[in-house]
Amino acid sequence: MTKKSRKSFDREYKKRIVSEYLEGKQSAQQIAEREGLERFQIYAWKSQLESRAKKDRITELTEAGHNPEDVRRMMELEEELEAAKSKIAEQALAIDLLKKVHPSFQSEKKSSGYAELKRRVLSSKRRVK
Repeated sequence: MTKKSRKSFDREYKKRIVSEYLEGKQSAQQIAEREGLERFQIYAWKSQLESRAKKDRITELTEAGHNPEDVRRMMELEEELEAAKSKIAEQALAIDLLKKVHPSFQSEKKSSGYAELKRRVLSSKRRVK
């Protein structure tokens, strides 16, 4: 029985493949087929590169003289900020989609519709009881 030798890829190659995937012009499957890779490798490389970047940032901040506890807290806050930005972007896309689905809605209603929606929800709750 012979073992298959594993291919090794340098960091620059991995970065290039992951950045292509993140650009969104091609799916991970398309890139993997083109490069002769498995799709899971691209996902794994993405995680590895993100982890490596996080460790490098921690090292950079610690070497700059910051307290390790402060560095940990900064990293947590940066992660929270990224999560919030992502959620806002998703909500903006959903709003844009709803505007396209109901293009005349905004012109028909002057208010945001919150009061009407709240009234409907409350009235529907009363009927269920």
